[in-house]
Amino acid sequence: MKPKTTLHASIIILTFLVALYGKSLLQNFIELQFSSYAIRIIYSYSWWVIPVVIVTAALYGFRNVLKNLGLQKGFLMGLAFSIIVVLPMFLGSAIIGKFVADMNLLQVFHKTFLAGFMEELLFRGFLFGLLFRKLKWGFIPASLPGAIIFGMSHLYQGSGITETLGIFTVTFIGALWFAWLYIEWDDNLWVPIWMHILMNLSWTIFDVSSNALGGFEANIFRIITIALSVLITIAYCRRRKLFRINKSNLLINPH
Repeated sequence: MKPKTTLHASIIILTFLVALYGKSLLQNFIELQFSSYAIRIIYSYSWWVIPVVIVTAALYGFRNVLKNLGLQKGFLMGLAFSIIVVLPMFLGSAIIGKFVADMNLLQVFHKTFLAGFMEELLFRGFLFGLLFRKLKWGFIPASLPGAIIFGMSHLYQGSGITETLGIFTVTFIGALWFAWLYIEWDDNLWVPIWMHILMNLSWTIFDVSSNALGGFEANIFRIITIALSVLITIAYCRRRKLFRINKSNLLINPH
């Protein structure tokens, strides 16, 4: 690995860790309290957005920030694709779950749109995307660090060893799946963003499960959604006769 590539990789990984854990570390020294729920949200996600934008701009140019993070194109296409594939999961949640009537719009917006957008921006657009697309790491080494940390960040939802391991496995695989969708749909981060948002929405406005693992019935519909996304993506790749993730770039990305 070239010295410049090693330096950039170190900066990206360090920035990712600061964005993810910096606020919690700071609270060990300075306890900041905000009475407004909206201000708390803005403060928390500022730790993610500001370092990501600054470092991406510093390394690869300010004009190319949106392109390098996968946000330059495909907003409506990502939305349309996600609506189609998440519809079974949404309908299933409406059938087996109970509508949650006591959440306000800001809470719903936070738990669905903001959570989905920010997690995909940090984990897939920044960490995985820059390592794979700019530094030419293979799909496996580029996606594994974020997938492991993504899985670990959901461990708090588990109440026992079996449940905790299940949550980690589901979120770990989900991270790899979102990374694959991102690249196969022509570096369009809006595909996993909208998938994440709508899947969150289906479990937020309907009381289906208390954690990411879900129950048997809920997972039937989630599996249908995942299968649909995979089948449509494979059909898309076959139509253009190109699978962007293949055996040639699993360990090293030569292109």
